Amino acid sequence: MAGIEVDELGKVYPDGTTALAGVSFQVPEGQIFGLLGRNGAGKTTTVRILTTLTRLTSGRARVLGRDVDREREQLRQEIGLSLQQAALDQLSTGREHLDLIAGLRRMPSRAARERTAELLAVFGLDSMADKLVATYTVGMQRRLDTAMALVGRPRLLFLDEPTTGLDPQSRRALWQIVRQFRQDGGTVLLTTQYLDEADELCDRLAIMDGGRIAVVDTPAGLKRGLGGKVLVIRPAPAEPIEALDRLLAEHTVRREGGALHIDLTGHEEQLPDMLATLRVHGVSGCDLSLTDPTLEEVFVRLTGDGAETSGRGAEAAGVAAIGRTIVSHAGGRR
Repeated sequence: MAGIEVDELGKVYPDGTTALAGVSFQVPEGQIFGLLGRNGAGKTTTVRILTTLTRLTSGRARVLGRDVDREREQLRQEIGLSLQQAALDQLSTGREHLDLIAGLRRMPSRAARERTAELLAVFGLDSMADKLVATYTVGMQRRLDTAMALVGRPRLLFLDEPTTGLDPQSRRALWQIVRQFRQDGGTVLLTTQYLDEADELCDRLAIMDGGRIAVVDTPAGLKRGLGGKVLVIRPAPAEPIEALDRLLAEHTVRREGGALHIDLTGHEEQLPDMLATLRVHGVSGCDLSLTDPTLEEVFVRLTGDGAETSGRGAEAAGVAAIGRTIVSHAGGRR
């Protein structure tokens, strides 16, 4: 049985805003599945529908075999949810939060105490268990919120951007908890804007844009599907090179950590001219490297490199077409 089955899912709000426009995907049980996308792409709306917090407008969705519209109460007993904004009472302790969830789950007193103690230990919150949440760091609060989602031993865990604002150590600690949940047989749907997080955790992922799915594949499959190579110049030239700018007019170019990343997909024949231009302007061979595309290159190719929110309408349809091309090149994995 699939953990999640989504077929042509649509959501239109009363003001006429289309949040989802025919989203379809499946998540087998025992996988970590990621939803990637820019702000406004439809990730959180998808999660809210699948966790019964928002009703769908059209289409069909089943989670753990249950219809999200007709079996809402039964489904809520089998899933765990940690939303983007942790809903914590700053004047209660961590232990009180977990005890509250256990009570709402109608767990026997002894089982509740044991589960609370277990989760406090697993999430590294033992020493803070009886302190007010107001004294917790951001990382501690995110860990507590995820622990609350696990009190009822759910079969499927929804995590909506769980590591936003966390330091690297806290992020990696949460990653390990997610991996362990999957290793113990659980299924995870994770939304994130961190591409390294998706690459590190997800068995498969979908990139969303404009309320649509642009592509679904494994992280490795997405990178293979993009094809081509990426020329990395490190460090990036301090001054613009006019001749190089002309050569780069048709390329996707991004700066990261003082380096220039040039996507050569479809333009590999221009590489000799680029290298010659760079040598003339004093960029030596040791400053250059050719690499395979990263997940970030895939993401930028599908969703654009501007700072505006996700595309809509015809723009999003174009993105979906690019996604289908990448899937085709990657061997049609769905």
